[in-house]
Amino acid sequence: MRKETYDYIKRQKKLRSFIRENPIWYRKLSRNPAEYNSLESEAKIYFKQTVPHKVQKLNQSLEMASFMLQMYQGMRQSD
Repeated sequence: MRKETYDYIKRQKKLRSFIRENPIWYRKLSRNPAEYNSLESEAKIYFKQTVPHKVQKLNQSLEMASFMLQMYQGMRQSD
């Protein structure tokens, strides 16, 4: 693996852990070091950091907050 490729991966902790868990990327980057964009895209999908994942997480949080609010209101009415 080229030194600049190794340095790039070394600086970014998430990419380093992604490559450790998906060793095929060692081979891909050794053969074609310009695949940084593909690597970063795959890592974002793997760690669920894409926009759809973030929207889904926000939606789940809002649903949980709504559920808790309904429970609180139900408990207040029963008193």
